[in-house]
Amino acid sequence: MVLAIALVLTTAGQANAATVVAKPQRPNIIFFLVDDLSAELLQYMDTVNGLAKDGTTFTSYYVADSLCCPSRATMFTGQFPHNTGVRTNEGWDRGGYQAFAPHESRTYAAALHQAGYRTGYLGKYINEYRAGRGYKVPAGWDEWHVAAAGGYTEYRYQLTRYIKEETPGARPRDPSDGTYLVDELGKRAIGFIERSRRYAPDEPFFLQVSPFSPHGRVDSKPGDKEPLFPPARRDRPKTKWPAGEFPHGDCGGPDCAGIDVTKLPSFNEDTSDKPSWVRREPIEPKLVAQLRKDFRNRIRMVQSVDDMVKRVLASLTEAERRSTYVVFTSDNGYHLGQHRLVRGKSTAYDHDVRVPLLVKRPESGRQGDLVTDAIAQNVDLFPTFMDMAGIDPAVRDSRDGRSLLPFIEGRPVRDWRNAALIEHVKPRRAGSDPDADSLRTGNAQPPTYDAVRTAGELYVEYEGDPKPEYYNTVTDPLQETNDPDNPRTAGLAKALDALVSCGKPGAPSCWTASHLR
Repeated sequence: MVLAIALVLTTAGQANAATVVAKPQRPNIIFFLVDDLSAELLQYMDTVNGLAKDGTTFTSYYVADSLCCPSRATMFTGQFPHNTGVRTNEGWDRGGYQAFAPHESRTYAAALHQAGYRTGYLGKYINEYRAGRGYKVPAGWDEWHVAAAGGYTEYRYQLTRYIKEETPGARPRDPSDGTYLVDELGKRAIGFIERSRRYAPDEPFFLQVSPFSPHGRVDSKPGDKEPLFPPARRDRPKTKWPAGEFPHGDCGGPDCAGIDVTKLPSFNEDTSDKPSWVRREPIEPKLVAQLRKDFRNRIRMVQSVDDMVKRVLASLTEAERRSTYVVFTSDNGYHLGQHRLVRGKSTAYDHDVRVPLLVKRPESGRQGDLVTDAIAQNVDLFPTFMDMAGIDPAVRDSRDGRSLLPFIEGRPVRDWRNAALIEHVKPRRAGSDPDADSLRTGNAQPPTYDAVRTAGELYVEYEGDPKPEYYNTVTDPLQETNDPDNPRTAGLAKALDALVSCGKPGAPSCWTASHLR
């Protein structure tokens, strides 16, 4: 947080000192939020990895629900899903835009805009948001460049183009001109920064860029020529149509042909000790081949994200680099064969809930690379942005999370949480959900569950199952050996009871409940 500084200037010959109050230098904030980025993809993203230089890496950052809409609602509001009421991706099923819309006036965008920030949103917003004619621009946004469901294809999309200073009474929409969506978002992000210099030269900006990548298509059908995970055409193999620029496609430094999904930790592991919804036969060779193709295409997709981040940051002036925070994360992770779960997310396992969080500090701030294993959650992003902007601590600390800025700046932190809450409600009709996957018979989504994650344990309670799931993540970091009868489960069950009701009337605050004794 940057505070106003009183400068006392003394000039020779003056009888009295004059006091001048300097205007606070509030930082810009650029927030890159990608979709379905699992942690193992980060190693293929050179520019994003580079944010760790003179930045802070959070190695224990967990999303509160590893499903797009509930996770994004938690970020926007700083509240857990059980407090936002956004539980699934669809309005008829306690989720989607219908459940989120009442919160739009209380997001970080609204607070930042009120504090004098020029704000812009680009890309994927909230599931089921309608970007048709006369679309609604939510409270707090000065620019609004958002795609509807067509964004999942990366090529067949329409983008809104609301710019407060240029289209105040209109709601323009632009059809795709064939540009890969991630590339288009990069161009529009640079345009937003340029317009902020022109229209609000003395004010900071907040820019959120939210690609659909590396989320798969939701309109995929058997026999489609376009892959389920569609990379930019330049990043595809030269032997495929349309031809790419690399023999086996672009996977960053490594050759794509040498990358094998079966090397992922816990791939195809024996699940006989797991809850009944996980237990299944080994993944057959035909499906392994499909997952191998999917994994390489997901790596190819993040090459364009990495390029986009590079171009956007390169557009900053030297002065802007000295006063800009850059935040990069994902709404959830993704599994491709780990624990024999072929494609998807929504579980409480680390591959779905533990995602990258990197924060690059302004160049004028502390130098050096910082790494913290403090337990952080997406519920903390709202207060972190408030703290960066110097907004009233009463607003900053009014929700379920707490600011990560002390960790980002390398300041001592006392009495931090030691438990993360993970909660998930199973959609009532999985086949209608854009994240459902029918690749394999029996590829069931998890039942409704609540879980608590500590520095060394994962404890999960499933609806309708009397047996919990328990892992000692110090001795079993890959969560391969379930130990439901461990004596530790009793204490964790009690802690989970407090977490699942935290923030409700008569219940402890979520911050209080996150401190296990």
